[in-house]
Amino acid sequence: MSTVSTARTARRLAGEHPAWMLLRSAHAAAAVTLLGRHLAGGTRRLPETELVERLEDDIAELRRQGFTLPHSAGPQVSEWLRDGVLVRRPTVRADGGTGPEQLELSDGALAAITFVAGLTDPHPVATPTRLSIVLKTVRDVADAVEPDPESRLAALRAERARLDAEIDRVRRGAAAPLDPAGVAERVREVLALADGVPADLLRVRAALTSTDAELRRGLTESGPARDAFVDDVFRGVDHLAETPAGRNLTEFRAVLDAGEHDATAHVTRLLQAPGAAAELTPAEVAALRRLVADLRSATDDATGTLTALRRALQRAARSGDLPQEQALAGLLREAEATALELADEVPPHAPTRLTLKLGAVAPASPAGIRPHDPADDRPAPLVRPRAATTDAPTDLAALRALARSAEIDEDELRGNVNDVVARRGGATVGEVLRAHPATQGLASVVGLLSLAERHGRRDGGTEDITWSGARGSLRRARVPRHRFEEPVP
Repeated sequence: MSTVSTARTARRLAGEHPAWMLLRSAHAAAAVTLLGRHLAGGTRRLPETELVERLEDDIAELRRQGFTLPHSAGPQVSEWLRDGVLVRRPTVRADGGTGPEQLELSDGALAAITFVAGLTDPHPVATPTRLSIVLKTVRDVADAVEPDPESRLAALRAERARLDAEIDRVRRGAAAPLDPAGVAERVREVLALADGVPADLLRVRAALTSTDAELRRGLTESGPARDAFVDDVFRGVDHLAETPAGRNLTEFRAVLDAGEHDATAHVTRLLQAPGAAAELTPAEVAALRRLVADLRSATDDATGTLTALRRALQRAARSGDLPQEQALAGLLREAEATALELADEVPPHAPTRLTLKLGAVAPASPAGIRPHDPADDRPAPLVRPRAATTDAPTDLAALRALARSAEIDEDELRGNVNDVVARRGGATVGEVLRAHPATQGLASVVGLLSLAERHGRRDGGTEDITWSGARGSLRRARVPRHRFEEPVP
C-alpha cells in the first residue's frame, strides 16, 4: 500500500473509528476511565438508565477534582452512542426471544481501553516464557503440515521419548521440578491471551450485525436475489452462520464446550500448586478464577446475538411484509414529528374528534385474548388459488354476506333498537328480536346483548328469546332481562 493510500485510510479511521474518536475526544482520559470501570470489567452490559445513574456520581467526583466534564451523564452517553463508542444490544431471554435493549462497549472502544491499560501497566516486552510459547507454537504448526513422512515420524518419536521419560519419572515417585515464578509467568501469558477474547467476540458480533443489515436491505428489493434468499430460508439455510464470523463463532463455541470442564479443573490445580499462587497478585488470582466463566459469558452473549438476528431475519423473510413494515414505521415517525411540533400549541386534553369502530364483542376474561407470540416464526400455510370454474361475474350479494359473517353488524342492530324504542318508548332484547329478526343468527343475538349491557338497564329476572339458525332451524335461549329506555347512540 502506498504512502498516500495509508494516509487516506488513517484519515478516514480518525474520523469514524470508535477507538480513534474516543482517544482524541476532549474528555478522553475521563471517558476511558469511566467506560473501563463500568463496562469493561465483570459487567459488560447495562440498561441505559442504570449506566447514566452510575456515571452521575463519578462525573460529579471528577469535576470536583478539576476534570472538565459535562454536568450530566445523559448527553455524554448520547454522544458515545452517536460516535459508535457504545452500541445497543437486545437482551436475549432464556427462551431465545429478545428483551429490552442494553448498552455495551463497541469493539473499537474496548480496543482503546485495552490500549490505555497497556500504557499504564505495560507487560514486559520480552520474557523467556513468551518466547518459548512462540517457538513451541511454530514447531507444532510446522510438524502438523510436514509433508515428509520420515520427518513427521521422527518428530513423533521424539515426542514419544519425552513422554516415556516423564511417565517413568512419575512412576518412580520423583517430584516434578516446580518453578513458582515460571508458573506465574505462564499464567500471566494465558491471562493476556484470554483478555483479548471479549474484544474478538465483539468484532464477531459487529460483523454479524453488519451482515444482517446487508441481508435485510436485500429483502426490500424485489428480484431473483431476494427470491433465492427467501427460498434458502424455507430450506433451512442459515446465511448468518455460514459467514466467516458465524463459522468462527460456531467453532469457538465447540472448542469451549469440549474443554470447559477440563479447563475449570486445570485452573483449580494451578491455584492449589505450592507457591504458584503466591507469585500472583490478588487481581491476577481473581482473573484466573473467573477465566472460564468470563469466556463462557462472552461466548453466550455472541451466540445469543446470532440467535436473535437469525430468528428476526427468518421472520422478516417468511412474512414478506418488510417493505410494508418500513413504510408503516416511516408514517409513525412522521406522525410523531408532527405531534412534537404541535405539542406547544395543542393541550394534551384537546379532543381529537376521531373515532375507530371496534368489534361489538369485547373479551370478558383473559382467556378470550390470544396474544401474538413474536417468537413464533412458523410460516403461514401457502395459499393456493383455485381456478374459476365459470366466467360468471362476481356475486356482490355473496361478498356482502361473507363480510357480514366475519363481523357483527352493530350499525344494523343499533338501528333496530332505536326503531323499537321510538315506537314503544322502551324495549327488551326479546321485543327487538320479535320486531326485527336476527339476520346474522347468533351473532345478532350476541350483539344485542352487548348493546344491552352497555346502554340498557338491568330489569331483573330473565326472558326467553328465539331466532333462526344458519340452516333455518329455530333456536331458543334464556338470557338476563335488559331494557332499552332511550335510543342507543
